[in-house]
Amino acid sequence: MAHGPQVSPPIEYASGIFDTHSAAAAARAPVAPVASCPAVLLVGRSGSWGSAVLRSLEKFRSELSHTPPERVTSEYARRGGFSLILLDSSVPPEQRRQLVSELAGTRVSIFYTFPVEYGCWWLPALNHGQDCHGAPAFRRSEFLFELERILQEFAHT
Repeated sequence: MAHGPQVSPPIEYASGIFDTHSAAAAARAPVAPVASCPAVLLVGRSGSWGSAVLRSLEKFRSELSHTPPERVTSEYARRGGFSLILLDSSVPPEQRRQLVSELAGTRVSIFYTFPVEYGCWWLPALNHGQDCHGAPAFRRSEFLFELERILQEFAHT
């Protein structure tokens, strides 16, 4: 059994692999800077994230780490340099409150799931370190748009 977070490598994109003129085009094109890959911590059961959320994270070449709730602390999150932390419903409310309180003022964004009858709501807790309790929750489909918006911001910073 692993003792540290499990890290998934970012998905690499090889530009021009389907372009027959890519070698000539690459020689003429200026080199674009590589966008940074956001480090994302998924806290909870490994199967609770859903394929759509994981696809969005992979789309932005996020560096994913998975950890069970009992292992995550604010110090763990700081050492990992995470930009985004997603908490599933297995994280106890007191632990969520403590993480948010201790990470307020940092650049991290935190969302957690709240189970409802046929799915879940995603509740924002921190947005770039700013407390946002009381902000509207996102339905599962709405959260994908918000997640990609946040990941886009991280990719351009």
